[in-house]
Amino acid sequence: MHPEKTLRPQSAPRPGWSSPALQQVKSPPEPGAVDRSALVGGPASLVVMATARLAWALRTTSVGGRLRGPRGPGGARRLSGSARRRTARSASPGRRLSTAWAPAQPAREGPEGAEDDLRSPAPEEQEWTPPPAPPGPPDPPGPPAGRSLVQRDIQAFLNQCGASPGEARHWLTQFQTCYHSADKPFAVIEVDEEVLKCSSAVSSLAFALAFLQRMDMKPLVVLGLPAPTAPSGCLSFWEAKAQLAQNCKVLVDELRHNAAPAVPFFGGGSVLSAAEPAPHASYGGIVSVETDLLQWCLESGSIPILCPIGETTARRSVLLDSLEVTAALAKALQPTKIIFLNNTGGLRDSSQKVLSNVNLPADLDVVSNAEWVSTKERQQMRLIVDVLSRLPHHSSAVIAAAATLLTELFSNKGSGTLFKNAERMLRVRSLDSLDQRRLVNLVNASFGKKLRDDYLASLRPRLHSVYVSEGYNAAAILTTEPVLGGTPYLDKFVVSSSRQGQGSGQMLWECLRRDLQTLFWRSRVTNPINPCCVGTKR
Repeated sequence: MHPEKTLRPQSAPRPGWSSPALQQVKSPPEPGAVDRSALVGGPASLVVMATARLAWALRTTSVGGRLRGPRGPGGARRLSGSARRRTARSASPGRRLSTAWAPAQPAREGPEGAEDDLRSPAPEEQEWTPPPAPPGPPDPPGPPAGRSLVQRDIQAFLNQCGASPGEARHWLTQFQTCYHSADKPFAVIEVDEEVLKCSSAVSSLAFALAFLQRMDMKPLVVLGLPAPTAPSGCLSFWEAKAQLAQNCKVLVDELRHNAAPAVPFFGGGSVLSAAEPAPHASYGGIVSVETDLLQWCLESGSIPILCPIGETTARRSVLLDSLEVTAALAKALQPTKIIFLNNTGGLRDSSQKVLSNVNLPADLDVVSNAEWVSTKERQQMRLIVDVLSRLPHHSSAVIAAAATLLTELFSNKGSGTLFKNAERMLRVRSLDSLDQRRLVNLVNASFGKKLRDDYLASLRPRLHSVYVSEGYNAAAILTTEPVLGGTPYLDKFVVSSSRQGQGSGQMLWECLRRDLQTLFWRSRVTNPINPCCVGTKR
């Protein structure tokens, strides 16, 4: 199987499992499969931060209810003047407060003028009125708010994402564990100009950005440059600036409709310092990035939207390549994700199938030299390789369609092409070629218990092969058993806890699929990986 034609692989066995119910594999299980039974709480758990507002409102309502009479605010029955005077003489302030909620005393029969006494309280008496309920937090701009916003977010998110609540919760937890900075974005996102010409794509994108913002996964958006219209192929500065401003307004308006505040940077001079463009060139070069305003914007809870326009030392505004701007911002702000959005989705091979994963550096040569890769995609890959080499190991890059951004982020199958740094996988046929101590430590840590002292010795005569990552963060041990005609038996499949969810297990499984047509393993009937073993023979 050629890597460039491989879709996102089916599941690998869960790290740390081993043995009882024979299974022969021709179509492997999905790696990183989520144990849905263990992920309880349902979709409402996805909006913990959004529901905090609702919980606050409910608490406020209950407090206000205790301060109101049976008839609502201001609905307490008024006492007669004589009743108030009796109360003032005989009751403590606490009793006077509780008396206000007691049934009104019937008016005594008396001489003419008693009715006036009932309706006209004595001037020296001041009637107690319930204090107002404490004010709630201000509503965000645009519809909807409160409970309706939470309910709409949940339903629209699940509809657009296409993932199960368990999958979505798993990935949300993964991202929020890696990303926890108030002044850095979760993702730097470049939006192709074609996306902003499609109303449905803009609507989906705005909802996705608003959802990420409410989940405290702050996005930063860079608008793509319009295509050149001049016969020479050069881009007119004033035409491009006008189109960028229009696109920016369209996206800001749609974000406001989704109750997400945004701050547009129409001219990036306060953020992007540029060099003068060369003669007959459309773009200037990026000299430096000032992040203060962007970080202030992120801390204040707004989404920065940046037009790729810089300013030279001579105070002249120049256009900048939006891909280069995205790369420069990612290097400066160190996000978890770098995302390039378009209308067509991820990289497509010669058969028009989306290439699901590109593991760097192993797959780079194969993909970058493929005939079906466009010039722009090659530029994107070049920038991705450069940027990921300067970001933490858990960071990754994505090329995807704007309409399926949430599917890419919060589902196991994804929707676009995911680029990530991955360790090389080594295949050996002798234990003497390995650091045996590190291998044993990896297996012990993954299973949470120690291997038998004679495990390696018992393995030698029946060893088929061992696959292990360069850093000993993932490994698969295969043996040859006297059953099934010598079909390789998967004895151990382990991934370090520090690398789970980062693709190491998936890459290891891909190596097994590539090298072995068939293998088998054993697992307990109750093992949650079993439903994922599509195509197995029990």
